[in-house]
Amino acid sequence: MIDPLILRNDVFAILNQHIGTYSLNGVTTEAIACLPDPDKGWNYPENGTKTSGLEVVIKQPYPDVSANLGGDRTSEYYWEIHLKQWDTTKSLVDAISLLIEKMPADYLVERTSIMPASDKLLTVEQCKIFIKEWSVISN
Repeated sequence: MIDPLILRNDVFAILNQHIGTYSLNGVTTEAIACLPDPDKGWNYPENGTKTSGLEVVIKQPYPDVSANLGGDRTSEYYWEIHLKQWDTTKSLVDAISLLIEKMPADYLVERTSIMPASDKLLTVEQCKIFIKEWSVISN
């Protein structure tokens, strides 16, 4: 099973020059989070947090289980690395390319989903990168 902190550290090592910031109550931290957060659950970053630049959110998956003919089960997990570019003068193209090229071979990048920025929808440029992990559970 993928360790969320190791995945976070791997992503941070690749994108550290591009990652933006979270700011709340005068405290600034890198804009990278693993959800659920050990202390705050799915409510991270907290309400009122100002995000600038590139934000990275890694979402730990729920298992998707299916039965196999032999009586065992296959459990699949899709980790989601969600990139958002809050700086409208910048693009995600370089960050996406860098992350896909430099991601350790241990991670199976299954697919990506890209949503361009839209002034009409008031959305920023976003990309979701899905990493597949699976295991067979025997009875």
